[in-house]
Amino acid sequence: MFHSRFLKTATLTAALTLGTAGMAAAQTVAMGTTKGGATAQVSNALAAVISDGSELMVRPQAMANTSQYLPLVDSGRVEFGIANLPQASFAVKGIAMSEGHAMPGLEMVATLIPFNVGLLVPSSLEISDIAGLAGKRVPKFQDGALGDYVIKAVLSTAGLTYDDVTPVPTANFPAMFQAIKDGLTDVTIATVGSQPTYDIEAAVGGVTYLSLKEGDEAVLDEALPGTVLKTWEGAKEMPGITAETVTFSYPYMLFASAEASDEVVTAAAKALYEGEAALKSHGPLWAEFDPALMASAQTLPYHPAAKAYYESVGVWPAK
Repeated sequence: MFHSRFLKTATLTAALTLGTAGMAAAQTVAMGTTKGGATAQVSNALAAVISDGSELMVRPQAMANTSQYLPLVDSGRVEFGIANLPQASFAVKGIAMSEGHAMPGLEMVATLIPFNVGLLVPSSLEISDIAGLAGKRVPKFQDGALGDYVIKAVLSTAGLTYDDVTPVPTANFPAMFQAIKDGLTDVTIATVGSQPTYDIEAAVGGVTYLSLKEGDEAVLDEALPGTVLKTWEGAKEMPGITAETVTFSYPYMLFASAEASDEVVTAAAKALYEGEAALKSHGPLWAEFDPALMASAQTLPYHPAAKAYYESVGVWPAK
């Protein structure tokens, strides 16, 4: 299953020529993911489409948070993982939430979709922007966790800190989703169109995404590299979204261990490149998936086999 970097380079052309033919039928590989939430939805869709479109059998390995499986992929104990671009960047470079723990063994396989994210509140609070969170009960993750970075960054767009809200200790994203459903908090991080937004809406009644404003993009990008603002005029109906809503977005990445074989990585990239319709059948999270953009977000190194595959189909680098 694993090759040294020397052998991987030597067999790259053969991998592209033979595709999956050289692999044993239904070779099982693992994909690091989280328990519940949008990340779990993404990994389940990826596992299904890659497994159906190749000789790989992809098994999601769910853990409490992304930081638990990043080192496993880096070391080669798990073949694939998924994360947003900011967190992947932190891990590869050993900065911010991965300070002092660089993971150069993470190599990108595909830019998947823009992950459209915002802070979601019950509509009964009657607030519509981040400033309205002053005095409200806000999830407080462990210092340095992804949720901690996101909450602090978004609060800062309104000049707020945790001193201006009521922090509620929160272990992870599933606990955050449960807390707002149980009425223990007033707000949650939520991916637009994800299953948790429908569950929260059913539990609390109407929900509202708190809108960002012009100029907030620069503030968010400083804390979460690659972040842009997203407007929703003309969007299909989804919980918390109106034509006036402004959330934020960053690319979501599929990456592999540098030790993963060329055959495995090529098979995964090919199945996804050819699987647009199948991916989009997995719900609104995939509405913006575009195979021609799978080689975008090139601020991080791609696995050599992924690069070679995208070159072979004419999408490297992405336009």
